[in-house]
Amino acid sequence: MFIRPLIPILLSFAAGILISHSARLDGCGVGLGLFSAVAAFSTLSFLLPSSWRPVAVFFLFVSSGMFLEYHSRSSSDMMDLVKYKRQFTILGTVLEPPFESLDRTRMAVRVDQILESDTAKGRGEKIMVTVFKPTGEFFPGDRILLPAKLRAFRNFNNPGCYDYEQAMRLAGFVCAASVSDGKRIVPMGNGRLGFPFDQIEAFRKPLRDFLKKNLSPDHDSLLRALVLGEKQGIGSDLRASFNRAGLGHVLVVSGLHVALVAWFAFGALVRLLSTSYRFVLLLDIRRLAAALTCLPLLAYACLTGFEISCQRAMIMVMVFLFSVILGKEKETWSTLALAGLFVLALEPASLFSVSFQLSFSAVIGILWLGPPLRRILSYPATEEAMRHTILKRFYLYFANLTAITIAATVFLLPLTIFYFNRLSCVVIPANLTVLPVLGLLVLPIGLCAVGSVPLSTSLATILLSGAEWGLERIMDYVAFWGSWSWSEAWVITPDGPEVLLLYSLMFFTFFALRFGWAKIGLAIVFVVLAADITYWVHKNFYNPHLKVTFLDVGQGSAALVQFPGRERMLIDGGGFSGGRFDVGKTVVGPFLLHAKIASIDYLVLSHPDTDHMDGLRFIASHFQPKEFWHNGEKEEMPVHRELMETLRLKKVAMISPGQWKESRTIGGVEVVVLHPHEADELGRLKHNDRSLVLKLTYQRKSFLFPGDLEKAGEEKVVLCTGRHLKSDVMLAPHHGSKTSCSQLFLDQVEPRVCVISAGPGNPFAFPNTEVVNRLESMGCTIFRTDRDGAVEIVVRRGKGLVRAFMKESRKGTGRSDPFFF
Repeated sequence: MFIRPLIPILLSFAAGILISHSARLDGCGVGLGLFSAVAAFSTLSFLLPSSWRPVAVFFLFVSSGMFLEYHSRSSSDMMDLVKYKRQFTILGTVLEPPFESLDRTRMAVRVDQILESDTAKGRGEKIMVTVFKPTGEFFPGDRILLPAKLRAFRNFNNPGCYDYEQAMRLAGFVCAASVSDGKRIVPMGNGRLGFPFDQIEAFRKPLRDFLKKNLSPDHDSLLRALVLGEKQGIGSDLRASFNRAGLGHVLVVSGLHVALVAWFAFGALVRLLSTSYRFVLLLDIRRLAAALTCLPLLAYACLTGFEISCQRAMIMVMVFLFSVILGKEKETWSTLALAGLFVLALEPASLFSVSFQLSFSAVIGILWLGPPLRRILSYPATEEAMRHTILKRFYLYFANLTAITIAATVFLLPLTIFYFNRLSCVVIPANLTVLPVLGLLVLPIGLCAVGSVPLSTSLATILLSGAEWGLERIMDYVAFWGSWSWSEAWVITPDGPEVLLLYSLMFFTFFALRFGWAKIGLAIVFVVLAADITYWVHKNFYNPHLKVTFLDVGQGSAALVQFPGRERMLIDGGGFSGGRFDVGKTVVGPFLLHAKIASIDYLVLSHPDTDHMDGLRFIASHFQPKEFWHNGEKEEMPVHRELMETLRLKKVAMISPGQWKESRTIGGVEVVVLHPHEADELGRLKHNDRSLVLKLTYQRKSFLFPGDLEKAGEEKVVLCTGRHLKSDVMLAPHHGSKTSCSQLFLDQVEPRVCVISAGPGNPFAFPNTEVVNRLESMGCTIFRTDRDGAVEIVVRRGKGLVRAFMKESRKGTGRSDPFFF
């Protein structure tokens, strides 16, 4: 460790950033205190005896990391305006090419002025603007005047959720804004992006137009992503096909692309300089080539618009190039640590960026696992049959590529599953076929093509045809590797400590054959891993309690029922209109996998509304349901037809009115369908009043799921069931709308706990204030998914226990956490 001091320095610096980020230290004295700590430990690192100096250096870099993380935070004027929940008129400049779809456009806008403010409030801040019903095209540098309603970015607050708020913050956005109609946006001419972005955009715009004119839409969007770093044109279908093949990283300019450009440029320069006998005698060709490689590397970063991920990758590659210039290229671990220090010192928040974590970890895997794999795979090159130079070079190239691919893939596996909940089973062969085409053909020829545009469009067109041929091969490989039903697998997701446990297993296994301490460490890891597996097996298969989790799915409804034992039921799956956002894939599915649930026994659809049904499509396709309960309505909506077709292909048993028994016992829980009783009832009721109504009872505690019942439906259910409606926990009918929760219905249910599933700031103003007051006047304790996040209710030993995912939501409510009933 002391032979390579940069490694512990990097670890201590990263620890300081993590501590400061987790503690969220704030206050006027914090910055001064951290600065004083840095100064004190700097002094001690010189004054202390040599035996104590490493301790002082350790705390010096911990405090430095905390200090830089604290000062990297910035307050936002725009966020102060969000709380007013009103429309503001914003004069701004478009920063990037927009994401365009049929009915909306999303674009990054820099705020230049807020007309309602006389001050410079919000100036220079970056917001994500969504324009509904767009009427025109927007380009980087366009100045626009728009009336927009501001809102904060928000996560779906469930265990295992993706931290969307942090992702947008790391991308530089402070809040979101929406414009209801594109006609309301007024073009104000050309704006300024600032140096050097004005000059970069002046160069990029004709290149963008050239690619659009000469390539098909798919090839244009793909080459723009690779060469210009503009992924806005990548459609969801194209992205999904790349992800299935384990090639999603190809679509985002990051360490892979920058390393390929550096590798190609360095190799070409070495060969070019080696043609001069004088250069070979007078200069160190490798050092000169490394210095000159920085130029095309910087040019590529400019061409891609200095994207954040490209900036980090460029810094890391340039540090490696400087190690070659200094003759320290063998000190790869120290060089990697130095690169990490540079990146984190410039932007401490990079530590929490998925892109940085994946890129940095991939390099660690290549440096650690790559050499032994390369030695194993290169062994046949020593045989007699491999004496032919060309054959040997060809074999060694693919042996090295295979070693690098396997090393990076294996080392990234825990992180990949943690962030994406899935793995590609064809990632290694897919990368082995695509990366040579990308690195040897598409990227170099594509870059030469766009670089030739200002000189000769004819030459650029010829070169572009070669790059397009390579793109066609890439698309063919992606289609082939992604076509298999087993190409991609959704797998149970480890949490943070389990990811560390998996890396510990990898570390100790690697060294176990050579060192005794590694064998001891491996034994300890196996014990901890066995305990972890035992815990989850007991929790998911032998737990004697009933647990119901009302998920935060925005403006919709979804609830997971975990019966005592091993059976599970999902009641509704949430969803949004238009099908642009798959709640099942991005919210419900990740929650289930985080809870180590890989299958659902019973799918229940209360009624075929998008906000209840859309998320069930993904669950039906990937979680092997055995039965599907529904209210018997015909398949009229495309989403409903798709869901039913998926269920038929999976041979799932369909249970509809007329097929239900009076009650059913699942894991000791009595499940009763209260409404509707017969299919012919549906025609006499309005759509929402046809909702399936379920009641679950366990150890004298009962749960009522009334779907979207409105007043007429509630009266019908009361008439048919009467006092059987009485329940301890009630999901608010129709998300707490004013047309539901009638006094007659509530008098029969007498809920002690009511969960309202609604989205924050929803256009329907759910839940209705009168409904909330009515529930509170009955002494009912209210939990809301828009404020509390996921609400978990556990019944054990005849008692009910309620926990909210958002712990701070209980403040000011007089409600304890956990809440007992």
